[in-house]
Amino acid sequence: MSNPLALPPHPHFDTSASTLPSSTRITSVALLIYAPLTLGAVAWAWYGQQRLAWTLPTPWLSASYEVRLALSLALGLALGWLVVASTPWLIERTAWASALHRELRPIIAPLSSTEILVLALASGLAEELFFRGAMQPVLGLVVTSILFGAVHTGPKRVFLAWSVWAAVMGLLFGVIFELTGVLWGAVLAHALINARNIAYLKGH
Repeated sequence: MSNPLALPPHPHFDTSASTLPSSTRITSVALLIYAPLTLGAVAWAWYGQQRLAWTLPTPWLSASYEVRLALSLALGLALGWLVVASTPWLIERTAWASALHRELRPIIAPLSSTEILVLALASGLAEELFFRGAMQPVLGLVVTSILFGAVHTGPKRVFLAWSVWAAVMGLLFGVIFELTGVLWGAVLAHALINARNIAYLKGH
């Protein structure tokens, strides 16, 4: 679900290898975005809401923290593997996923395995802290999910499918957080999905 690679709208956008930024530049720009996003999320929750960004004081589930943490991680792992397992099927059998694959692969292709892992961990942590941890308690589950989808976009109409997909995933991440009051399951799912799916897009 990460979006460090969102590109400005341009009618002649070109994804040929000669026009794309290097993997080092992609990774550097992403980290420059995610570092302040993480700090901003923590500050927003702490100073604006008097709480830690990775917890909710009133989750839907009334249980001990240990139980809610275990459930959060279990749900995150299950969601992550479900999405990862469905990705090849979607790319092979749906036009929107196949079109997204064609658009995103040239951007992802230069990334090394280490860079993919770094981007996956950074995006999973920063985006979940900001959108679910800091924003969702203020704007609500649905509005936050829509905004999460809106920032996952690109310069062509095909990227609208990415926005819708991201909004749905944001809703699922948000439900895990609302249910358990623990953010780490959503972080786990987000990072796992990004790591495995980016690696799949690079290799296929």
